Amino acid sequence: MNKVFPKDFKWGVATSAYQIEGGNNFSDWALWEEKMGIEKAGKACNSYIEYEKDIELLKKLNLNTYRFSIEWSRIEPKEGEWNLEALDYYKSLLKKLKIEGIEPFVTLFHYSLPQWVSEYKSFETKKIINYFKRFTEFVVENLGMDVKYWITINEPTVYASLGYISKQWPPGKKSYIKYFRVIKNLELSHIVSYKKINEIYKKYGWDKPSISIAQNNNDMVGKDIPSKIYIYFLKRIFSYSFLNKVKDYIDFIGLNVYFYTEIEFSLFKGFSSNLENKLPENDVKGWKIHPLSMYSLVKDVYNRYKKDIYITENGISLINDEKRGIYIKEYLEYLFKAIEEGIPVKGYFYWTLVDNFEWLNGYKAKFGLCYLDESNKRVIKNSGKYYASIVKRNSID
Repeated sequence: MNKVFPKDFKWGVATSAYQIEGGNNFSDWALWEEKMGIEKAGKACNSYIEYEKDIELLKKLNLNTYRFSIEWSRIEPKEGEWNLEALDYYKSLLKKLKIEGIEPFVTLFHYSLPQWVSEYKSFETKKIINYFKRFTEFVVENLGMDVKYWITINEPTVYASLGYISKQWPPGKKSYIKYFRVIKNLELSHIVSYKKINEIYKKYGWDKPSISIAQNNNDMVGKDIPSKIYIYFLKRIFSYSFLNKVKDYIDFIGLNVYFYTEIEFSLFKGFSSNLENKLPENDVKGWKIHPLSMYSLVKDVYNRYKKDIYITENGISLINDEKRGIYIKEYLEYLFKAIEEGIPVKGYFYWTLVDNFEWLNGYKAKFGLCYLDESNKRVIKNSGKYYASIVKRNSID
């Protein structure tokens, strides 16, 4: 029996500027690549030049929405200097999407910062709040007439954790004090951005925008009482604390679904993970696969916040593309279950369109529904064709 999604359901893919555009030497990530000696983004998917080819893929995949980000370091490569060429690129991208009937979901901050911002200690300093407000104002004043949906910040707790606890991302520090300071400044940056976007739309008489963040929540299950208590506090710190602070300044929940963790406690080992996979193997990044997480996380955030939900990211890095189709089908089945129970899930964005630069994993991780062949031609994988068939029918078997 076919599982038919709501007729106005938004089907899309998600990308981020630094990971696909290429040729960007003004980002703090470019410095980080040099410092750490890791694989460089280089020209990535060359989407800054070949964005029309990306849009052709969106059409072939039958998608009606596209989530992408504005690269701050392109728009403002030096403090107070606006790059009008970069602005024209985003204007052209939005114009082409509009012509093709594809709704843009625009992210303002997706991990990478201008180098001059990082010299001011990035989100460690309160200065960032006014910088981010100014960036928001410039972007929305110039692009807002063609955008309804905004994501101000992608995965704030992930950004803060990897940059200020695990030291895996810039600025590569370990300080819980700085972590919480960064989280606070991210919260305030979102709030001032939310207010500024609404102010601009009201000034020009544009239809009311819809604004949120994209939050990455981990589906955690405790195998014993100590583990359940441990998870309770982990969720309060990493899953709910940010949303609790900004819940009055979001119009929907943007939810990124990837992680599933089972935790158990022993006197000798402390807390440890004991994980099982729904599919035969882990993905390349080592994340565990558990489709029920889609249902659990969606139900959890809806019960807490009672807002519309968009799955702003969900994807898998696999060399074996056949298993990606299985992954998509099983996660969507659990998403449909949530919709059947009355939870207002309004859209789903697969991560990502084309195999791209994946931060510390470089080009080893293969998340895309498409790939670049040896001549840099964009080629749709079988999983992409399968996803396109789901979107065309607006249903899964």
